[in-house]
Amino acid sequence: MDPVFILDHPGHAGNIGATLRAMGNTGFTQLRLVNPRQFPHPDVAAFATGSEGLIDSVQVFDSLTAATADLTLLVATTRRDRGQRHTIMTARELGARLARMPQARAGDAGDGQRVGLLFGGERAGLTTEDVGRCAWICTIPTHADHGSLNLSQAVLLVAYELMMARQSAEPVATLDPAQELEQRAPAIQIELLTEHLFDVLNEIGFLKPKQHRHMHGSLRTLIQRAALDSREVAILRGILTEVTAHCDRKLKRAGIDPTA
Repeated sequence: MDPVFILDHPGHAGNIGATLRAMGNTGFTQLRLVNPRQFPHPDVAAFATGSEGLIDSVQVFDSLTAATADLTLLVATTRRDRGQRHTIMTARELGARLARMPQARAGDAGDGQRVGLLFGGERAGLTTEDVGRCAWICTIPTHADHGSLNLSQAVLLVAYELMMARQSAEPVATLDPAQELEQRAPAIQIELLTEHLFDVLNEIGFLKPKQHRHMHGSLRTLIQRAALDSREVAILRGILTEVTAHCDRKLKRAGIDPTA
């Protein structure tokens, strides 16, 4: 399993270069950038010592949605769990899980199960909304008196644990096989389902104005925890579409234009 490393709004070219160096040190090759402030930039090559060959393969996107559209599973990296009901694990536990995930199989399009590791920018890290997009949270515990990590250091710590788990003959942790990925729907399908559900609930008056932000995050987390496959997503979206159609028919029978 070769995960995709994603830097969201990285601010410094040196950190992009140092990230590439860390990835090269640990055998990973796929880096995506979301709205980088400095790329391309001479400092990328200056800090990517020994891994300059990876620079040309870096992909740049203008949104996190675009950067993750082809991925199956997103993992947020943070030193805090933020009290959310995600599956939370250390980098070592994450490495063990990914080492046990199925590789690409005959007939699969692309790389089979695709995993994205999401890192926030230097200044503010990941937003609560960014974390909400992810099914798992990877925590990086640090000392209470000085908890902040340099971006490329965080990448190196996670990449090192993934490399060690991949090289190990045995997993470094005992995990429940039932929690492993099988046919999880791609991240973009989960995102579209979340927005569809939110729109329908808003349309039928279930959501109160003051609840919008909190409820949106709660619904996103609920759907992520369900680990739906593409067929299940299609079923739920079909139900939501029929709910909207039913409401429109009732309005028309009452002489009300549903598009007004």
